[in-house]
Amino acid sequence: MNPTRSTLIACLILTLVNVGSGHATENNTNSAAAEKYGAIERRFENGFRALLVPDSKAEQTAVTLVYFSGSLADPEGKSGLAHLLEHLLFNAPTTPDNHSLVSELARRNIAYNGNTNFDRTIYHTAFSSDQPTLNWLLQQEALRMHKLAITETDIARELPVVLREKELGDSNHRQKLAQQILPVVTRFAPYVRPPIGNETELRGIAIDDAQAFYRTHYRPDNALLIITGRFDVDETWKQLATHFGEIKSPKIGQPPAFQAASGQESGDPQTSFRGDDDVASASLFYPLPHSFDAKHVAAMGLLSGLLAGSPASRLHESLVSTGQAASVSAMPLLLRNGGAFEVTALPLSADNEALEQLQHTLAEQVHSLGDTVFTEKELERTKNLIRNEALHVQTQAAAFGYRLAEFASLGDWRLWFESIDAAQEMSLPEIQQTAKTLFQQGLPVAQLMSSRHATSVTARKESLVPQATSAEPSPASTPAHLPETVTLAANDATAAAIDAQIERFSINESLAVALWPKPIPTGRVQGQWNVRMGTADSMLGKRMLADLTGSLLAHGSASLDRQQLFDRLVGLDAHLSMTPMEDRLAIRFDLPAKSLPEFLDVLIDVLRHPALPEQGFKEIGNQLRVAYQGLGTKPQVVAEQAVTALTSPYPIGDIRREPGMAEALAALERIELNDVKAFHADYYGANGELLLSGEFDANATRRQLESLLGPWRSKQVYQRPPLPYAALAPGRHVMTVADGAHGTYTAQLRQPLQADETDTLALMLANVALGEDALQSRLGRRLRQQEGISYGVASKISASAFEPRATLTISATYAPALRQQLSKAVHEELALLVKDGLSATEFDSAKENWRHRNDLSKLDHDKLFGKLNLLLRLRRDMRYYADINARVETLTLAQVNTAIARHINPDQLLEVFVDTNNEAP
Repeated sequence: MNPTRSTLIACLILTLVNVGSGHATENNTNSAAAEKYGAIERRFENGFRALLVPDSKAEQTAVTLVYFSGSLADPEGKSGLAHLLEHLLFNAPTTPDNHSLVSELARRNIAYNGNTNFDRTIYHTAFSSDQPTLNWLLQQEALRMHKLAITETDIARELPVVLREKELGDSNHRQKLAQQILPVVTRFAPYVRPPIGNETELRGIAIDDAQAFYRTHYRPDNALLIITGRFDVDETWKQLATHFGEIKSPKIGQPPAFQAASGQESGDPQTSFRGDDDVASASLFYPLPHSFDAKHVAAMGLLSGLLAGSPASRLHESLVSTGQAASVSAMPLLLRNGGAFEVTALPLSADNEALEQLQHTLAEQVHSLGDTVFTEKELERTKNLIRNEALHVQTQAAAFGYRLAEFASLGDWRLWFESIDAAQEMSLPEIQQTAKTLFQQGLPVAQLMSSRHATSVTARKESLVPQATSAEPSPASTPAHLPETVTLAANDATAAAIDAQIERFSINESLAVALWPKPIPTGRVQGQWNVRMGTADSMLGKRMLADLTGSLLAHGSASLDRQQLFDRLVGLDAHLSMTPMEDRLAIRFDLPAKSLPEFLDVLIDVLRHPALPEQGFKEIGNQLRVAYQGLGTKPQVVAEQAVTALTSPYPIGDIRREPGMAEALAALERIELNDVKAFHADYYGANGELLLSGEFDANATRRQLESLLGPWRSKQVYQRPPLPYAALAPGRHVMTVADGAHGTYTAQLRQPLQADETDTLALMLANVALGEDALQSRLGRRLRQQEGISYGVASKISASAFEPRATLTISATYAPALRQQLSKAVHEELALLVKDGLSATEFDSAKENWRHRNDLSKLDHDKLFGKLNLLLRLRRDMRYYADINARVETLTLAQVNTAIARHINPDQLLEVFVDTNNEAP
């Protein structure tokens, strides 16, 4: 398959709409290039630029605002200022009623995030397509561009949060070492200063510093706003003109472009760095030029694929297939002032001698690529990979907008599109010369990460520490306007309409199938297939065998070897993942509608007649061993294993219990290839649930599925393993690890409640106020905003739809010295919740939050798809959710507060702390 350039462009073009604007002019210099890619770019008189890339088939809208100032703009001695401003812009009030922006985003069910690197700061939002929501959001972005009032209180509130975030980064040894390598490999000394800054300089930031940075860098002529997905183009241009077109750019001149002053190039001669981490690795960083064009970006993408992008890639064949490495990767890091091409291999053995030998072999292999001739087949395969990935990104509004913003920060958003075109046109001699120049003329910087194993974890159970039962309540935010009322008829009508569109049937009475051909053409099909296997008894001791078998399926079928399968999927433009999970294989796929029949033939052939080759068995075994060895002493992993040990009533080897490192490694050593083949023959069959959604012929698809799957029956019957309620023993458990700048906290309460019980629904509303949002919740305000204990805190209610078992889980990161303060705050907030219940304001806000997340008439495809997947397993239809929504609407504040008092008891809390503090109580 070798698409011509014109064909590629035709695939890339979205919908082009020409509209006028009294406040903006077309960017005539590049309007033809923009039009080619279905985009409209305009520059307003104040210098503000907006880029619209509409897609009438999308179900989401994304707004991505990039300011072309990052940490390199931090004043001397004030490192971390740009990142601190990012925090302030999310939390400072911008609404007329003085509410923080994040509270309003959360209320409207808008996903949001921010990110600061050396070159730019990005603010990113995504939501189910709705023009009024987009209009409101554009107003808010304009307000925080030019009317933000930053106070000393704001800085005092956010600084501890940033320091907690910094501790999380400091616990990542690989990231810290890469930060040291970057200025060396790029020869650009300012990169030595991390975007998050250092603690001393962060503490020295004053209100004047923040205000001056805001005035200098947050301005219309230093920004680009990108809107992707589905929206009304005419209305959106009017909104942009109204909210952004009239903002005046400050008279202090353009933000200074960062230029490396004389002597700023790094003179550090060091070419090798060593560190330790939970996963051993050998990496080489090759310097990239400080300026690049589309052809250069294309070459880097092609080299990434040629080296490590497929089973037949050069490094995979020379290192993984020969048993010298568990896995390999290759990828470029592009920055405005240089970059690096990183090549990494994970060793099979964690000892230093093996690691050094792998690094030496990796260097030799990469160096030889400058002289070893690539083939046309290899190049064509990699070109197809790049093209498919680009087309897939464009179907996802959020990812698409973010990708364009990243390339805009490098110089021009068009660079991404142009690099895709350039990759399709690049010849074999050109890519060969690039490899020679990059890998033979540039001296790489080496990074060796030794592995530290989980040999220094100690645990102790403490007696319950008496906790205060009262405290000053956390201030609750009030809504900006009266809450909406849900239209129950709309929920019922939507549920009935969706059910009418779906064809449900079963195959062999063991595979539940739902086909949802969308009435609006999308050009694509999404699918989820849970292949379920065995029973609790028959799967005892077989968890790792199931994981290994499921992972090995990607190595081909009886008719297609691994590389042929890979190429076939690329040719179909199909994105496929197969992930072993407990007693099932979770399969997800996304592909063009025209490819569905052939794709189903290929997928079912792999599932029914897998190759299960000896070489693949060795590779997967090596990868699983390295993965489990890498669990190490990371606080998060230790916490998860501790919670499993404390809360699971099932014995080691039970399919309902997550295996620990030692258990998994021991099981892997016992498994032979014949065990895998026998497991597949006995346990795999047409069991589970299969859901398809998109543009396809339901009748033809049903006939195909019944023909291919009807004869496929597993020898071992499938039966869902029961998960009955088991009470938790309250207590405080402290796990001490040897390393880590932050700790991990997990607390649980469990009650015998089923998902659709009235009290469960009441507790879910209560949890919205307690901790569902990391910023706008009682726990978030207390632990993050007020006391600066935690960078990330959240609570959730998980309840089974099959049996009465509901769990409240609270999780947080924290500085080890603040362990006792964290526990005290959690207990006090729970006690206050029980004592006072929700306020009327919190209750109204929680109900409105529920509507935004669950009103069937307003949910986009991805959210509905997730709900349908559970319904398929329950053998229920959409009326199940419509009924639940109706019941939530009838809940009263008294009912919610009664449920809180009945089911939440802080004294019954099971707490697990994992950190480095041996001395703290």
